[in-house]
Amino acid sequence: MTRYLLDTNHLSAPLNNDAGIQQGLRDARLRGDRVATCVPVLCELQAGIAFTAQRAQNQHRLSQLLRQVRLWPLDADTAFFYGELFYELRRKGRALSQVDIMLAALARQVKATVVSTDRDFDAVPGIQTESWLAH
Repeated sequence: MTRYLLDTNHLSAPLNNDAGIQQGLRDARLRGDRVATCVPVLCELQAGIAFTAQRAQNQHRLSQLLRQVRLWPLDADTAFFYGELFYELRRKGRALSQVDIMLAALARQVKATVVSTDRDFDAVPGIQTESWLAH
């Protein structure tokens, strides 16, 4: 069983009518994989939805998607992984957003693949990435 963590650009895909995320979710479900995200990613997406013209419609689409995607909590162990990762990246001269570091730390903690189009995750040793977007 593979664990997947969705980044903001994949949680927002249904709002942009991208069919790739739905196909990725179907494929993962058929394989018995687990698909999740974390609250910081959800917060980032909610901030974006607040600025959209079709706020209610986008909120409804997100609610539908969250029926298929788990929310994995961050805890004290995640904070440890965050600190280690922050240190590693700084030593390399790399910077990621706090949300991306939290997602990457959780991915390390639970040994999950980050599902994202964000190439910044390539700088994070010890995690795998892939994209499910159709375009």
